[in-house]
Amino acid sequence: MQSNKEINNTSVVIIGAGIAGLCISYFLSKKNINHIILEKGVIANSWVNERWDNFYLVNPNWAMKIPEFDIDSNNFPFDNPDGFLNKKEVINYVQSFAKFIGSKIYENEKVENISKEKNQYKIITSKKIINCNIAVIASGAFGNAHKPEISKKINSKLFQIHSSQYKNSSQLPKGKVIVVGSGQSGAQIAEDLLTSGKEVWLAVSKCGRRPRSYRGKDSSWWNYEMGLFNKTIDEVPFANRWKCSAHTSGSMGGHDINLLDLREKGLNICGTIRECKKDNLIVNDDLFENIKFSDEYAINWSIEVDKYINKKNISTKTEHLHTDKRIISDQLKSIDKLNLNYEEDSIIWSTGFRYDYDWIDLDVTDDNNHPIQRRGVTKYKGLYFMGLQWMHSSKSAQFIGVAEDANFIVRDILSKNLL
Repeated sequence: MQSNKEINNTSVVIIGAGIAGLCISYFLSKKNINHIILEKGVIANSWVNERWDNFYLVNPNWAMKIPEFDIDSNNFPFDNPDGFLNKKEVINYVQSFAKFIGSKIYENEKVENISKEKNQYKIITSKKIINCNIAVIASGAFGNAHKPEISKKINSKLFQIHSSQYKNSSQLPKGKVIVVGSGQSGAQIAEDLLTSGKEVWLAVSKCGRRPRSYRGKDSSWWNYEMGLFNKTIDEVPFANRWKCSAHTSGSMGGHDINLLDLREKGLNICGTIRECKKDNLIVNDDLFENIKFSDEYAINWSIEVDKYINKKNISTKTEHLHTDKRIISDQLKSIDKLNLNYEEDSIIWSTGFRYDYDWIDLDVTDDNNHPIQRRGVTKYKGLYFMGLQWMHSSKSAQFIGVAEDANFIVRDILSKNLL
């Protein structure tokens, strides 16, 4: 019972030992500010438990801008700035950063409730009660895995998981696997399954793609050079912030993901899923439109790069993207439904995440259940969010930008004399 839990007092509590929480810890440590970190699982928990085995970062090594752990430091594990870290390497990277900081981290201790009593926050965990002046919520960039309600209409014996639960093809039954949702994760998982020899269907949603490289530079380099990572919430409308990330991949040294290329290698593609029934999925007739959108996204992106090159008079190789000639409406008609064999088939729902802050007894979310904050700062003195997607800018939840937000929050703490 709660009354039997040990009561502790401390100045600062960070919730989450991912890279966001660790960056806050880094800047607090630099100011000799005592603090603790609470982690429901292990350090780098989402990387350990919510990524597939063959996962690779999409941005190259030069984009790992963690203080004293970037490509130019002695702590970065690899010399190649244009390489891409895989899952194991990311885990080692984050855990090494935690060790470097040397903060007190309590693993396998879940925060069950946060409330405010006078000028302090009361944090109830699975093991104790903590009273603190400052609480930084760095519990994850995306929230909890989301599967649509229609998934409940399928035969309960059919194997279904969310993309965050996928590890490799060996965990799936022997039959076909249907990946629903073709955002960054869905497209990469479909490719991973196809490479493993599975029969794969991908329900293609409206998502762009960008080439891995263009005109002699990696596409992430162009995005960085053109300032796209620095776009803030004041510059990008809400709806545009939550569109799926354009397809590309860091695996196999980095390569394009073009769904039509994968189709030629054996991937089956269809439109989005409209409805689920016990033994089949009802499919929308939007495959052609969605593939066309993906291709047009890539071309429009390249046009913006071309404009930037001309404006800045950059000397680089000549290259142009052209409309994919395989995008023909008659050849991209979707099937009407996918039949399911509940004994052999499986579904991977790559349908995103939803925030859940019901464990915070404060008015901290809007009608979309998104935290109400401004660069991590809330209306409650001493309560902060950290590491959210689009918390401040396009890069807020990425290795390339998370440290900037962490530094801002620690400076805000010091400026308000909250300790």
